Amino acid sequence: MNRKSHSGVFMMEMIAVVFFFILCAGICTQMFAKADFISREASDLNRAVFLAQSAGEVFKAEGREGLKDFAAYGKQKAGKSLHLGFDKNGNPCEEGQAVYLVKAEFPMETELALTVVKDTKELYTLTVKRHGQD
Repeated sequence: MNRKSHSGVFMMEMIAVVFFFILCAGICTQMFAKADFISREASDLNRAVFLAQSAGEVFKAEGREGLKDFAAYGKQKAGKSLHLGFDKNGNPCEEGQAVYLVKAEFPMETELALTVVKDTKELYTLTVKRHGQD
């Protein structure tokens, strides 16, 4: 009797199935990593928009002096600019400990240009004009 072993074909099938599983797992892992990255970027952008809008509203309501009081640790920089530091939750903190830095520049007395920066990356820019001064 001539009996042939089919274990070679079975082994090739198993190798193909394992390879396919590894390929699918790698693709899924990449997708989860990309989704996490996009989620973090969206969270940073949302926080930047919130900080810029809040600072803009304070400037509209109270002017330049109100903006200095908006962040307890705001520092006046050379020229017509003010730097405000905020932690990861949006609470005011010193510039050295800040995660988000809001740079406020005053091109004119009634205009404010806000730029929100995180780790030297510019996240959001907003220009605010104040009408009807006190």
